[in-house]
Amino acid sequence: MVPSLLRSLDHVINLSCRVLDSVDSAALLFTLRHSDGVKLNLRWTSIPAEGTRSILSALERVSELSVDRNQLLRFIHCCAASDVQQEAASGLLRTLQHQLDLSCQSCVDLQEEDQTEPLSLTADDCRAAFIVLKHCNLDTQLHLQDCEVEDGGLDLLFSVLDRVRLRVSKSVLLQLLSLLPVHSERDTVRQAESLCGALGGELDLSHSTLDQRVCGGLVQMLDSCEGLTEVDLSHCQLSDQLLLPLITHLHKVQVLDLSHNQITDTSTDVLLQLISYHSSIHTVR
Repeated sequence: MVPSLLRSLDHVINLSCRVLDSVDSAALLFTLRHSDGVKLNLRWTSIPAEGTRSILSALERVSELSVDRNQLLRFIHCCAASDVQQEAASGLLRTLQHQLDLSCQSCVDLQEEDQTEPLSLTADDCRAAFIVLKHCNLDTQLHLQDCEVEDGGLDLLFSVLDRVRLRVSKSVLLQLLSLLPVHSERDTVRQAESLCGALGGELDLSHSTLDQRVCGGLVQMLDSCEGLTEVDLSHCQLSDQLLLPLITHLHKVQVLDLSHNQITDTSTDVLLQLISYHSSIHTVR
């Protein structure tokens, strides 16, 4: 009966905004184990803990999984809970189309205003995500917009940035930059290169307030990386004092936006000299 049922549903099982008990979960698991290539929608679905573990074990039968960010966190923690469950990590990433989306984009099916609040990620959350991301074979997108992340958690994620494409809020990006200067120069270079690659060579810090520590991390990134081609530092309240240490490292950037800052002719003269010496710089605003 299962194949007939799924054909009538166009191979989509939509259980969004439902509360499942243990009997419902068992029925879902039975259906999944007798299906092939079904799409499963569990956005805002309440699932017992045992049901979550069972669904993970049946993901080889699922072609596409849709979950909200809170449910996604539960799946991530479940994958990281034991060595056996870690085998399900690659299946989870596949059914999520190689995206771990913890941003508000996953809230579109619910209209409650409080769902647009930032999601607080602890070090344990990031450790679980780190374990899952170690199993990705393709470039995976990690979305951390609308998230607040503990520094200890970001330290863990640095280890897997070389295999992800990162989409983050500017506040988290500022945190990452401030964490770049570490005790070992080798580790600093490695982390800077990983962050640059994860950002796709584009760094947008516009409308952010930069302090000495963030600028120090930006210097490390510019000094260590060749692939940072676009940097937007507009509306950052940059002064000569903050900008001058950066300028000597900006010759690698092709597109640079410094508009709407508090810089004077002192910085501008140095910048003009830099442009005249380095033809690789295409555009300066």
